[in-house]
Amino acid sequence: MPCTRHIIVCEGESEHAYLQRLQSFLDSQPLPPDTFEAPLRFIGPMHAVAKTGSFGKIKSAYNRTRTDNRKIPSIQVWADFDLYHRNDYHCADNYAAKTAGIPDFLFSFHNFEDFFALHFDGAPLAEWLKFGGPGGLRHFITPLHSEGYLPEIKRIFPGYGKGSLPADFVSWESLRNVKANLGHQPATNPHNLQGIRSFAEFLIHEIERFYPGSLNPVAVPPAPAPAPPAA
Repeated sequence: MPCTRHIIVCEGESEHAYLQRLQSFLDSQPLPPDTFEAPLRFIGPMHAVAKTGSFGKIKSAYNRTRTDNRKIPSIQVWADFDLYHRNDYHCADNYAAKTAGIPDFLFSFHNFEDFFALHFDGAPLAEWLKFGGPGGLRHFITPLHSEGYLPEIKRIFPGYGKGSLPADFVSWESLRNVKANLGHQPATNPHNLQGIRSFAEFLIHEIERFYPGSLNPVAVPPAPAPAPPAA
């Protein structure tokens, strides 16, 4: 199977850092027979980082990247949905009016930190869901600005730093968590925007397509039976 390449125009440094970790992980996997490179590549060039999620800047970054990479068919856009949810800088209005040459965006719902949290399970994920849901500050319903959620994510995930990720952040285990947590992504879309997609769902679809079975749940061996009581 020939290598499939996706160039990703992304919003900022956090997305770029994630793409670096993701590709490093995929490159470390055993190659299929008779192949010489990983079957799937997510390419995030620095010049394709828009450094903002506003529609105009993203559009310019996409057009520039498309001009420089005419032979690569898949150029995707990865941005946060919060600006579009709130219609900051008329992002929702501009997205609704985008021309046919601009692809449907892949979004983090609502921001990279929410996407980051999908890689966890257990108590940290439960705390984040509580913070964002009806019992907390309702971030998943009405997305907060960064000053409203960053202190909480740094408390729940002490190793988190904006724009940087641990070298081992992406693993089969963390990707299995993303798959299991897809249903936790916020679904509110107050401007009824059409043609919006989830980067997390796109990622999991592509991983499963090129690494079949890799995200299946890992069977936990049954606990050994208790020893019979001593006679």
